[in-house]
Amino acid sequence: MYGTIVVPQLRFGLLLEYFCSRCGNILKEKTTLQVQNHQIKEECPSCGALLIDTLQNRRVESEEVEVSAQAASLSQSIEFQTAYQQLSTKLGFDIKRIDSLLNLDTHDSICIIGEQRYTQLLIDRLCVHTLLPRRYGGIGQDYSKIIVIDAGNCTNVYQYVDFCRQYGLEINKVLRNVVVSRVFTIYQLAYLITHDLPKIIEKFSTDNKVLVIVVYDLLHLFSSDPHIDRIDAKNLVKEISNSLRKLSKDWFVIVSFTHSNRQYTKPLITVFDKCIKITNDIDDSNIMRIDINSRNRLLKRKGIHYSRSTRLSESELLLVPSG
Repeated sequence: MYGTIVVPQLRFGLLLEYFCSRCGNILKEKTTLQVQNHQIKEECPSCGALLIDTLQNRRVESEEVEVSAQAASLSQSIEFQTAYQQLSTKLGFDIKRIDSLLNLDTHDSICIIGEQRYTQLLIDRLCVHTLLPRRYGGIGQDYSKIIVIDAGNCTNVYQYVDFCRQYGLEINKVLRNVVVSRVFTIYQLAYLITHDLPKIIEKFSTDNKVLVIVVYDLLHLFSSDPHIDRIDAKNLVKEISNSLRKLSKDWFVIVSFTHSNRQYTKPLITVFDKCIKITNDIDDSNIMRIDINSRNRLLKRKGIHYSRSTRLSESELLLVPSG
């Protein structure tokens, strides 16, 4: 993932920050003007603009990046990636009209709000697509692991199998890369996310694997129990939100819940970089309206975001593109 990277220096000197002038995404910081030709030919990993048209640089105050010789000797070496290398670690639903608006990468977080069937279809599709080889837009089964928490008792293995068959993947091998844990009370859910999940992640994060953390129907248990203590439930939602916020700094997190959970959604929405809301189209019940809200991570602290919409049929969720 690209970000603001400070390269250790043993003296004061000029530091250049390379960025895309269209979206403001910082690509690299470097103490020389050299940028490889093959990088110029690539696209911006954030907005897709050609870097040959949008790549610019600016000075960064040298005092901000001075470090001592001792600190430099202890710091780990930093390997810069080309735009092409980052593009190879993008995630997506393999639905062009959605992916073009999201530009998901392996350090993003997203929530999907809507009817359970549709939110689950999108998540299942993303998970299987992630396990495709890199040359087909995925990350690869040897380099990724899907960790699923099923809070709505709704895991559909057969949907995974269907997507595997459409993509021509070996079903058993794909399913071995999906780890599922079910919970049946709000207290089990909170404990699993706040205490057990970090341990599970540590176990599967060896060899620099990319982890996709999924929570299906996060708020189902909170809304399905009529005798639940509302104050206690809201406190648990806040705990879960804080844990997901921490996890989303290092891993890809995708969570779903329904429109009916509005009383608990407020602390959750702010956790995610991006949000998809699915509703039925007013004029055609066979068409879904997809509203996408996104806050660029560079501008997130300022509360700047954009909102776009598209429409899809259910068949577009169920069927992957041919070829």
